[in-house]
Amino acid sequence: MDHRAGTRYRGKSASDTIAWVTEVFTAALRRRNARSGATPLITYYDETRGERIELSGTSLGNWVDKTAGLLTDEIMVEPGDLVRLPIAVSHPAHWVTLIWVAAAWRARCSVTLGAADDAAVEVIGPDDPRPGNAETVACSLHPLGLGFSTPLPAGVIDYGVEVRAHPDSFSGPHPAPDDPAWRDGNKDLSHADVVSGVAGGPARELITPLPDDTPLTIIRRALIRPVLTGGSAVIVLGASADRLAVIAAAENAAENAAAEHGSGSARDD
Repeated sequence: MDHRAGTRYRGKSASDTIAWVTEVFTAALRRRNARSGATPLITYYDETRGERIELSGTSLGNWVDKTAGLLTDEIMVEPGDLVRLPIAVSHPAHWVTLIWVAAAWRARCSVTLGAADDAAVEVIGPDDPRPGNAETVACSLHPLGLGFSTPLPAGVIDYGVEVRAHPDSFSGPHPAPDDPAWRDGNKDLSHADVVSGVAGGPARELITPLPDDTPLTIIRRALIRPVLTGGSAVIVLGASADRLAVIAAAENAAENAAAEHGSGSARDD
C-alpha cells in the first residue's frame, strides 16, 4: 500500500472502487469544501420526529472544527487519545453523531464504541445524560443543535451550549494515514483503513439504515463516501415505503444497489 503524501488512485468509472490510501478523511473534507462547500453534503430526515436538517459541506465542516476545538481546548484531548462514542451506538445515523466522528479524527483521536477505561472522553445522547467514567459530553440532538432545556447533572458537558464558544476553523494538523482512527474490540483501524474500499454510487445517495448495519457501516456510507466521492447523502429514518419514495423524488436521491450492509468492509491490513 502506497502511503506517499498527495497520492491517490481513482477507478475508471463512478462504480469502481476508490482507494484513497493517502488522503485521510479530514483532509478530503477540507478539499471538498474548498471546491464545492456550499452544496448539500448531508440531508437528514427523522420522520418519527418530523425533522429535516440539511448541512452543506461548509456547515458540516464548521461543526466539525468547532467540535475539534471543544475536544482540544476545553476537554484537553491529545493526539492518539480515545474518544468513546456511545451516541454512535444509540443514534448511529444522526447528523450530530457524524460530526463527532469527524471531529474526533480532526483532533487526531481514535473512535471507540465499547467500554474503554482509557478513553479521554465519552459522548452520549439525550436518553440518560449521566456522568461516565471519563469526561462526559451529552448531546440533546435538538434539530438546530441547541443544548438541553433543563440543567444537566454535575460533571456532564452540554454539547449544544459549549461548542458554540469555539471558532469555526481548526488549524491543527490532519492525522497521518497510519494513525489509529477506529478501535473495534482489540483491533485498531487506521485512517487509511476506514476509507479503504469506499466505492462510488449515486451522486445523491438515499440511505435507510438496516437493523444489522453496524455504526461503522453507516458512517462509511453516510459520511465518508459522499466526502470522498464528491456526492451527498440523504439519510431517512422512520419513513414508510410510500413516504420514502416521495422523499427520494423530492431530493433527487437514489438508493445504491451496491451499498455495503452489515459489518462493512473496512480492512485492517
